[in-house]
Amino acid sequence: MVIKSGSFCYLLATIITVGNLIVMSTDAYAQKPEESLEWSIKTSKGAFYAGEPVLLTLNINNNGRQKEKIDFGADGIEAFSMEIHDISNKVVAKRGKIKRFGFSSRGPLELPPNKIGQKSIVLNQWCSTLLPPGKYHVVCYVEYRLRSEATKIPGTEPSFFSAGPLHSIELKLDIEIIKSNNSEFKKILEDLDSRESRKPEQTKNEWLRDRKIAREMIAFAESDLAVPYQLELLRVEPSTNLKWDVINSLARSGTLEAAKGLIQIVRENEDRLELIEDIKREIIEAVYRLRETGKADIINATDEFVVKYKRPVLANPTD
Repeated sequence: MVIKSGSFCYLLATIITVGNLIVMSTDAYAQKPEESLEWSIKTSKGAFYAGEPVLLTLNINNNGRQKEKIDFGADGIEAFSMEIHDISNKVVAKRGKIKRFGFSSRGPLELPPNKIGQKSIVLNQWCSTLLPPGKYHVVCYVEYRLRSEATKIPGTEPSFFSAGPLHSIELKLDIEIIKSNNSEFKKILEDLDSRESRKPEQTKNEWLRDRKIAREMIAFAESDLAVPYQLELLRVEPSTNLKWDVINSLARSGTLEAAKGLIQIVRENEDRLELIEDIKREIIEAVYRLRETGKADIINATDEFVVKYKRPVLANPTD
């Protein structure tokens, strides 16, 4: 077939025009930033002892072409809500967002294109695993923002930005709760405590991340066996928020060991209370909460303490 010169130019122009339309069409229906993220959730094992801290790990795969920064809110946890359902789908434990003050101390999770990022949280911070033996469904609700969607506020110098839209996702997994075994539970706590020391094969960043996770798991462990580890954590943990969480766990333990340990920490610092100023009021409150158990040994052990230290009025008491 012979194409005349004029016809060929027309055909070429048509191809170019159609090609441009195709590009424009592709751009118009480009994938939204949140659609490029693929989410999943997992645990390190399927069965846990009652009260054992359950570490949830979120895997987020960035299938997009640009780097994303995922904002999980204040202290990196405000984005999350949790529910635990039994096999009949009845809600047996539930907690909404945990509010923290100020900006996230952990910063957003950075995700390069075609890479998988991880976010680890401890289920017990929201829902107790002190449940009857059986199989359960964990439902994790996440509400997050993407830094790429933040917009500059006109007229601000230096530049201030307005947060982008809030995105929601629901993640599910199954776990099994088994009857607690003290000797095995103790081994779990010993392993977590051993992560205070850096292993030869670990880089410094790997060790710090592993230690942080281990400390959080100890903080939310629900067992009398965790009390000595939690008391030690108060002495070494720099984060005030996590120390408050530890104190709350100690108060919930309802044990004489917790009461004596909290009193000892105050006595160790009586001449330099500024060293525990950020947690002193919460410690005093925890001692009073322990007395509310009505246990005679706790009341006797704390009688002198409550004479010296009156119960504080906390603006935001820990639940």
